Amino acid sequence: MEYLFVFAKDGWWLKLDSIEKLIDYHQKTGTGKFENALLMYLNEGRPEEILENLSLEGRIEKMNNRDFKYLQGAVMQAEKNHGSIIDGFRWLNMEIGMNQMENIRQYGAVYINPVGGHTYLLEYTQFCRRKELVFPDYSQKDIRVKQFNGGTHYYVHIGDLEVRDGDVIKWNSYEEAYGKALAILEG
Repeated sequence: MEYLFVFAKDGWWLKLDSIEKLIDYHQKTGTGKFENALLMYLNEGRPEEILENLSLEGRIEKMNNRDFKYLQGAVMQAEKNHGSIIDGFRWLNMEIGMNQMENIRQYGAVYINPVGGHTYLLEYTQFCRRKELVFPDYSQKDIRVKQFNGGTHYYVHIGDLEVRDGDVIKWNSYEEAYGKALAILEG
């Protein structure tokens, strides 16, 4: 399977435009997604117990933590459906998957970020295709600017990404091409 990664103003997203691709994604990423949240529950207790002994700043930080949010969701699912915390995680995972399937059905695609968050109708400026389900993670050392023999334009790649600005993929100077690549890395 080939994976399409797209770059928007807030980073890289995986674009999934079919249920088959969504199933593949969940099969490859599902193991361990909630592990830290479950460990938090086992070691620290329920969300309200975790928060009660923290300062205001500590509460805000904890409530913004992805694993804490997963724990809250699992506890809410378990309470709503009268199940165990393990059931809660299973129901939470099913709810996330159903929401993602609905986004594909309604909007034609779902976009998933490296930590599992998802959205739809994302406007992106760059893209790359990969054979492996590995999010792009480029650095300045990955920038390559090339000019064809006898050519007047410069082309730039960052790793396996061909840099573009809309439909433009060539620039008049090395500096301009390199600057476009830097702008992507700086977000």
